[in-house]
Formats: sequence, C-alpha cells, structure tokens
Amino acid sequence: MTLGEKIKFLRSKESITQEEFAEKLNVSRSAIAKWETDNGTPDIANLKMISQMFEISIDDLLNDEFGFSDSIIDEEETDTDCEVYEGCYWDIELKGWNDGVNDVLIIGEDEDFIFYRKKENQLYGVIGKRYITSIRRKEKLNTEYDCSVFIDRSYFCKKHVLLELAAKEGLIQGFFDFRNDDYMDVIINSITDTKISLKFGGEISIDMISKIEELVVKSI
Repeated sequence: MTLGEKIKFLRSKESITQEEFAEKLNVSRSAIAKWETDNGTPDIANLKMISQMFEISIDDLLNDEFGFSDSIIDEEETDTDCEVYEGCYWDIELKGWNDGVNDVLIIGEDEDFIFYRKKENQLYGVIGKRYITSIRRKEKLNTEYDCSVFIDRSYFCKKHVLLELAAKEGLIQGFFDFRNDDYMDVIINSITDTKISLKFGGEISIDMISKIEELVVKSI
C-alpha cells in the first residue's frame, strides 16, 4: 500500500472526515486530499502526528511493502447491497477532492448509482458508484423508515438539480474543475443508460457524474 492509501484507510476506519482530520493536523483539507491521492506527502511533523494518532510507526507508514490485513477492513465500507444499509444513516465518501454526502439514508441502487435521501432536508440524490471509496455507518434511525419508497434515475428528470462531475483526465480525480460551475442548477430532460440530456441543451456521459442532488426551488 502507498502512504496515501494507508492514511485514507486509517482515517476512514476511525470515521474521521477529511475536514476533521485537517483540523487535528492544522492543515487544509486540500492537503489531506493530496496526501490521500499520493499527490503530496506530509512533512515529518505531520507524519509524527499521524503515527501517534493511529498508533502506527513512521517506518510502517513509509514502507510500501507494509499493508493492512483484509481481515481488519470493514466490509460495510465497500459493500453496495442496499439491504445491509437499512435502519441507519451513512456517510459516503468519494475519490480525491470530490464532495461526498453525510447523514443519508441509502434507499436503492442500480448499475451506476446509489440512491440516497438526506437527513437534513429529506431531498433525494444519487452517487456515482465508480467514485465511491467508503461507506461508513453513522447513527441508527430513531423512527421506522418506509423502505418501500422507490427512487430510480428517472425521478430526477424535469427537476432542478445540482450535478457534480469528476475531473477531466490529467487532473486530480474528483477535483472540482470549471465544468461544475455550469451545473449548479440545471434541469435534466432525460437519463439513459449512457448519458444525461439537459433541458436547455447539452449532454453528459453517465461515466462523468459523481453526484446528482435535487434542489429546493424557492418560489418568488
């Protein structure tokens, strides 16, 4: 395992977000993202703090031949069988600098996406499976949730949505490049197995989508 892979694994095992980890080390979130994608390396002071925080030697952190046994990896972090997610809220983390989602109910999936409902405002969204790095358990539901609710990709057609795209080839995967500025509030006309067509023109490959989330449309 690389140093970046180890840092991400250790952080995820402790259910620490990139923001929380950055605060503990007094660095920026972008620094954490660079470390975890092997686009940067912590200095010796930060390596010492990481070593102490996760009780692992600096030698083991830096030794590419040292990894972690599969037996201590939480299967729930990568499992996408939605039945195992019933009854709890979850955090879904994506590759690179890409924003995931926190405190969501996982309510379904298809070949490309996991479907969720946000705890804070009950809005629905989807996450591109190809960009998921971890799915971590949060709190249990206080009330029974109607698991018969069915949401698929067609739900997002004709609605105001936020689209988030993965990076172009050659950029840090998940970094928000200029393309996202054009999709902060768009209306999807149709969604097929391969592409999304927008109401006022334009098509986007399904493979480029890291997240779709419906927006609250305020009346004037």
